[in-house]
Amino acid sequence: MSGTLALASAVAGMDRAELDRLVRSRRVQSPAAVLDPIGLATELLRPESVARTLSRLDRSSLAALLDADHAAPSTLDALAALGLFGHDERSSEAQHGDRVPLPEVEAVLHDALAAAGIDPADVQRSEDRISGSNVDPSLASDPAVSWFATGLTAVAQAAECLRVLGERPGRLNRNGTVAVATVRALAEATRIDADQTARTLTALDRAGLISTVAAEAVLVPSADSVAWLLSPSAPRWLTLAEATLDAMSRELRITLLHGDPSDLAVAVNTLSHRFPLLPDAEFAAARSFALDAEHLGLTVRGRLSEAARQLLAGDLAAASAHVDHVFPPPSPGVYVQPDLSVVVPGPLSPDDESVLASLTAPEHVGVASTRRVTEASVSAGLERGLSAPEARAAFERLSLTGIPQPLDYLLSSLAERLGNIVVEEHHGDDCRTRITVARPELAETLLVDRALQHLQLRRAASTSTSTSTSTSTSTSTSTTLLSRLRIDHVLAALADARYPATARRPAPSDGAPGSAAPVNAASAATASTTRPPSNPGTAPDAQAHDLLTALVDRVFTAARSEPGSGDFTRRLELAIRDRSPVRVTAEARGESRTFTLLPVSVNAGRLRASDQAAGVERTLPINTITAVDPV
Repeated sequence: MSGTLALASAVAGMDRAELDRLVRSRRVQSPAAVLDPIGLATELLRPESVARTLSRLDRSSLAALLDADHAAPSTLDALAALGLFGHDERSSEAQHGDRVPLPEVEAVLHDALAAAGIDPADVQRSEDRISGSNVDPSLASDPAVSWFATGLTAVAQAAECLRVLGERPGRLNRNGTVAVATVRALAEATRIDADQTARTLTALDRAGLISTVAAEAVLVPSADSVAWLLSPSAPRWLTLAEATLDAMSRELRITLLHGDPSDLAVAVNTLSHRFPLLPDAEFAAARSFALDAEHLGLTVRGRLSEAARQLLAGDLAAASAHVDHVFPPPSPGVYVQPDLSVVVPGPLSPDDESVLASLTAPEHVGVASTRRVTEASVSAGLERGLSAPEARAAFERLSLTGIPQPLDYLLSSLAERLGNIVVEEHHGDDCRTRITVARPELAETLLVDRALQHLQLRRAASTSTSTSTSTSTSTSTSTTLLSRLRIDHVLAALADARYPATARRPAPSDGAPGSAAPVNAASAATASTTRPPSNPGTAPDAQAHDLLTALVDRVFTAARSEPGSGDFTRRLELAIRDRSPVRVTAEARGESRTFTLLPVSVNAGRLRASDQAAGVERTLPINTITAVDPV
């Protein structure tokens, strides 16, 4: 026996708010095709729709579907709101208020339990079968355990990844996911373990700090990343932590709060018992989430830290105060060693961190990080807008040990060499790149160097100009050369031929001299409009919202189009959909007659049906019908 009619009756009895919640909690395959309660009931009773809904139910809800007699009224109300119970006042099966079980739901439930190897008789057994972890509950909140050290490391790694992505966007796969090659390249550039790099990208994505440019299939920092990088360590961590906890699945959150609310590891282990019909992918996602939480310092060996518990409870103010108290203040400086390694004893202020990152390369990223000064790293900093005197001043200000002789030599050497060759984009003269050479003899060398022949260098029409470079205040005569190749090709060729060249770049996006801008202007402009389509507020979700709103309006209106005769109308509409005959009893002028009819349509308060036994078509007013029964 079909439960379509019973569910349609339940749908018809819902007010608009209840109907809206039902439609949005269940995935309707074809919203535009649903016109009335019968249509919605048919959609909700599709096996795949029922199975999807059952997979999200906990053990107590599944037990209520199997045995409603012993279920709590609140549980039955919740299941009815999900469209898993029907309504039939005339049915003798209505034993729980006016609710009746739906055969389609029962069939899918038994099949799902059998596929999972679960005996229906065991569904109602105790859920508290997994004991808590052996970790001391005070361990996670003890500063000596240094959960905050893990958090500070995660923040430092996230900042490093953002800076690299700002300069070298990552590639995406065809399906929009981050390519494995991108993770490997990012791990190599930041000297962070590949697994930690992947978890860092996950945390950044959840916090909305990275975005995709769909047209180019690349991963870049979002517009919000600029403000994040300009924030101290504590607000940075809170942003990542809050976004990660918000991403916790509903099922895992319920399981966590049902048991020990501080033990995430136990909640993950208990999840498969409390939600036995969840897909295996959800269990894998829960295990991955636990590792993400450990990576951020939200948990210590599976137990939530004090700050994580406060965030989970929604007390952002308390969490912020706690983190501010626990996190160490910014370090006053760094230690520059004679071997050009830089020891960073703790988190720096955002400005100091930015300028140091622009002049050094990472070797180890953590609470106490290690970086290295190289010719390439300083050259890159000068290309970003720093002058040689500004680079020296930055090291003098940051270094607690002064500037050792090797660093002094490196800075002096680069100050002499850099600026001799300046490369910039050029438009006109059928060329794309302009090379300004400070010394005429060097320009002659570039023109005859066989390693640069493919650049097709030639002199500009006017080559002698009076110029003052950023590394010297004296006036000299420069030579301008032109190339048809792009600036990237010219820079690469000069570097391969061991000619130190400086690219003339636009000013940093935040306007601060010497700052290492994490996002270029193009990325910042596109980031706010290139969030993945799954995020709230995007056009596809807005369209789906409109379709569901229209569905609710149609069903709500149709359910009230025939006051007092809705039950008969729905039985007739179901017979029309199934093309099945029914026995219709009609009464007029005190006389009652019963016909076996094949309904054709219900319109304007009248039933039009075929009486195959009599070979005629009959039209009956709906208000004269007293009974509609299946044949």
